Amino acid sequence: MFQEYFNNIYVLSLVSTLIGLALIYLYDKFEKKQYTSAMYIRFAIVLYISTCGTLYLSRANLFNLNIFQGGGDSSSDPQSMMPQPNELKSHLEQFKTGIPTF
Repeated sequence: MFQEYFNNIYVLSLVSTLIGLALIYLYDKFEKKQYTSAMYIRFAIVLYISTCGTLYLSRANLFNLNIFQGGGDSSSDPQSMMPQPNELKSHLEQFKTGIPTF
């Protein structure tokens, strides 16, 4: 029964908002910032919206990209994909500065 509630995006956002407000309240008391109730309402709105958005994006699998998936032969050596030292050296500028005089 509780698992259904905790899988809901809105309930999780509400719980995280309450935890966030509790941490802000403790910070307020520790540092003596004296936040007003309007500031707490603003904090709650920002926390709730950001948590809802984050949970929605994580559930939508937008960030589930497999960057290591590629074409070609899977038995190829990963080192062959790296540029060899001679190839890399030909692309870099070389400076002949002589003997340091310090």
